Amino acid sequence: MRVSKADSERIPTYIAGLDDRLGGGIPKGHVVLVSGPAGSLKSTIVYRILFHEATERGASALYLSMEQSRKSLLSQMSAFGMDAAKAETLNVIDIRGLRRELETNSMQPHWFLGLRQQLTRYKAELGCDLIAIDSLDALYALTPFENPRNEIFQFLEEVRDLDATTFLISEMPADRKTFGQFNVEEFLADGILHLRIKEVEVGLTTSVRRFIAILKMRGIEHDMDYYPLLVQRGRFEIVTD
Repeated sequence: MRVSKADSERIPTYIAGLDDRLGGGIPKGHVVLVSGPAGSLKSTIVYRILFHEATERGASALYLSMEQSRKSLLSQMSAFGMDAAKAETLNVIDIRGLRRELETNSMQPHWFLGLRQQLTRYKAELGCDLIAIDSLDALYALTPFENPRNEIFQFLEEVRDLDATTFLISEMPADRKTFGQFNVEEFLADGILHLRIKEVEVGLTTSVRRFIAILKMRGIEHDMDYYPLLVQRGRFEIVTD
């Protein structure tokens, strides 16, 4: 696939209509927070970005699953038409594999410290043009914080130094108004993609609809409207009319 110079500086979301509002996509090197409730397709959208970048542009991508097993994740994504065998440069590592690697390398049990070092190693060995961490909440649950805000700041600064486009998935229960658990992630991230789920009464039935908005993206002029997100036969698009 031939990529123009302008396109080479952006990472598409591969959601039809949304990339138009980003001038082609997310600027390379950004750290993007992807927040939303369960069932809003956070993991699927992020994995899909990495999958298409790997299959269409040959990018090196790393997906760290802190909750779901690798087998379960790949099975879920294949249901959306994403066959892992087609994405040779997309590496998926789950928490069990990561734990084994940390123990093999005699790294400290503090997950933030161990993960920071391991990400640097992955970058050196795999390239890692794109990185996804799914999810921050699961990572936090494994981490005995002393000063959460300072430690998260340090972690994100070191992630930024990897010179990769990074997606941080954050579970956002309906009763929480902040996009990250410690109310600091949204300020440190370069971008925020927010997904919502809304119940809509349709006749005698209740339909569940998904919506997506770009709430923050440094370096880009964009609106902050929520658009319906449609998923049909593996195609993702927003409704703008």
